[in-house]
Amino acid sequence: MSHRTDRVRIVVLLKRKPTLSKEEFHKHWTETHGPLFSSLDVVKRNLLKYEQAHINDPVLQQIMQMIPGAPTADWDGMAIFEAESYAKVFEVFQSEEYSKVIIPDDEKFVDRANWQMLPFDLNTVVDK
Repeated sequence: MSHRTDRVRIVVLLKRKPTLSKEEFHKHWTETHGPLFSSLDVVKRNLLKYEQAHINDPVLQQIMQMIPGAPTADWDGMAIFEAESYAKVFEVFQSEEYSKVIIPDDEKFVDRANWQMLPFDLNTVVDK
């Protein structure tokens, strides 16, 4: 098996703060947090891509109806960080900018005690 050597991804599975509605969570993440995060110099220098994957509740309900008993997870979204190396992503998370700007904003809408971070080496199978 040959993994790509030109990029890696770190995925963070997110839950909203219990005090927020799904709508409030998604609105803050999209309209406030995304632009704030992407404005950081360390992000501009180190990341190739930052994506937000927002859970689609209607489609999740369809899946549950089509495939009774299908395992589903209780996540509200997934943040995807893509860079040339894990070191470049870690530089973002360990930066003073991230600590001063992003962590305080995270505290407004993310249940930081219950997120999961997963590092992925990529093996492209289909790419149209």
